[in-house]
Amino acid sequence: MNHGNRNSLFVLLLSFVALGTVSLSVPAYAAGTRYYIDNRPGSNCSDGGPHSMAQPWCTFTPINKIGKFSPGDQILLASGSTWDQQMTLAGSGTWNQPITLSSYGSGAYPRVLRNQAVRDICILLTDPSYWNISNLEVGQASVGILLHYTHLSNNGIWISNVYAHDNKGIWDHYSTEHPVSGKKPDPFAASLNINLSSGILFNMSSSLGVPSSQYVLKGVSLNDIHGTNNVDSVAFDAEPSIIDHQDGHNAFQNVTLNGLFLLNDNGHAAPVYQAAGLGCSDSLRLLGMTNVTLLNSILYDEAACHTATGTAAVILGRVSNVTIANNIIYGVPASNSPDETGIDFEWSESHVDLHGNLLAGNAGAGVEILNIHPYDHSADLDFYDNTFGNNSRTYNPGGASIWEYCQDRAFGTPSGLIRDNLYTETKGSNFFAGGNIASVKNSDNLSISTVSNYAAEGFSSKQAKNQWRYMYQSSASTWLNIPYYVSSDNIIGFWEVSPSQYISAFKLAPAGNAGMPDTGGVARVWVAPRSGIISIRGRVLKSDAGGGSGVYAAIDLVSGKDVTRIWPAKGGKQLIAGKDQSGYSADVNNISVEAGDQVRFEVTANGDNAHDVVSWSPSVGYIVQAPRLARLSNLFAFAKLH
Repeated sequence: MNHGNRNSLFVLLLSFVALGTVSLSVPAYAAGTRYYIDNRPGSNCSDGGPHSMAQPWCTFTPINKIGKFSPGDQILLASGSTWDQQMTLAGSGTWNQPITLSSYGSGAYPRVLRNQAVRDICILLTDPSYWNISNLEVGQASVGILLHYTHLSNNGIWISNVYAHDNKGIWDHYSTEHPVSGKKPDPFAASLNINLSSGILFNMSSSLGVPSSQYVLKGVSLNDIHGTNNVDSVAFDAEPSIIDHQDGHNAFQNVTLNGLFLLNDNGHAAPVYQAAGLGCSDSLRLLGMTNVTLLNSILYDEAACHTATGTAAVILGRVSNVTIANNIIYGVPASNSPDETGIDFEWSESHVDLHGNLLAGNAGAGVEILNIHPYDHSADLDFYDNTFGNNSRTYNPGGASIWEYCQDRAFGTPSGLIRDNLYTETKGSNFFAGGNIASVKNSDNLSISTVSNYAAEGFSSKQAKNQWRYMYQSSASTWLNIPYYVSSDNIIGFWEVSPSQYISAFKLAPAGNAGMPDTGGVARVWVAPRSGIISIRGRVLKSDAGGGSGVYAAIDLVSGKDVTRIWPAKGGKQLIAGKDQSGYSADVNNISVEAGDQVRFEVTANGDNAHDVVSWSPSVGYIVQAPRLARLSNLFAFAKLH
């Protein structure tokens, strides 16, 4: 694989992340008031005007005076406009009539860009329920979008197509004006309980206790969120308001994070922040949560500055029922910090599944399991179908892809299962290690001779690049290359037969095939570069869990004119039900291939294709047939390009 090529997924991602030019239409609602805001020259704007499209408001001042908004209201910012002003919002919509904050017109996202002062916020929402927020750029503030809760039992937040960047200035409630050495938190940070600056932050008043039978916010969906150069890009932060000792995981519930693209979060790398003791602890902060799904996401070069208390791309604390599926967590850098890990199980996690992910190139462990706090535990963990490669390059604190540390057995040793993963480690490193790692069962993990070919990491705008092709099914026996690559309507791009039939880095969307069951499919196709014995790992599940008649998935080995079904094991196809976001392990072992053979990962509809988008990033690796190689392929070469 030539991962240094400029058509690789990561180069595409880095090229598109800053554009923010997609402007989606805003749905019309029967009720509610529309407020148009446009400060561009020639807009005919007036803050005393009727807030119509013909005469919009110029600034946020009249919006801020309204106070609480009502169901069906729409706050619409003109695409291409820029403001340096805080927008302050409140109010509750309903399930059928949410309150909308979005864009109108075509062009770049409307931008709210502040002056990087500690007290700068782009958008502040207090106690919002049933809000739909989309198509915005927020940056240069302490927080881009802050959803701050002062009471319990809020519901329904949908955020999509937001670009958040350069949000920094607060760490552990401290700032450059109130440095860590002064031991007196910044009063502004304390007033809104801002623990760490974030692109998008969900938090609550420090005085708001959350009993185990209650919740702060239930029903959250974040889609296509792009973050860079923040402290955290996305954070759900229940600290320090959770009660019930260390086990309060109920503040934020039923949360789906789909399509996060978070890169280079190094917000406090500059000397002025480092001198104040501020760090870059993490990028995705998940604290005080239950029923959480993270999928189809990339976190690259995160937590990218020195932090005395440790760094991680993702931190988990007081969580339960978490699924992290089909993501890339890659390249947490060496910063002379503790941890430097991909995912930090920091305290009190129950029922956490990791499956189908790539965790690679992290300076510390790919996954770090810690039990170092009173009342701590990491229970019922299940890590399977993942790909690990070249983690723990600095052996800080431990040389392993999965590393465990328990300060005191009284705090609780971890339990669970690590199974059916592919891994490649450099000389002197281990797949898993730690004083109590044996308490987590280990089974059927395979060492592979070079870093596995993970489909989403190898995604490209060129057919056959990085051993992957992108194909569609025109008849029962005919598969053809998808003809078009589209780069302008998605941050990475996708291969498209039609707008409803496509393949992207993580997703596959078949066409409907009512009456013609063996047509309309799409497939990633891996082409063997050499002969050998391969094993396959992956997790196939619904990306869109909105319902529908379900989809079928299968894996075929194509050798010349011979086609052999290799998964499911009993032949046929695997039906994935319309709301199934758990899915199935698509694992195959010990398949002999010759150079040029193809492994076809197929998805077809079950009649119509409503809600049929599937998440599936399979991984293919040549298993070790000789002493393990000390050198990796050039999987990590792309990092040198940035």
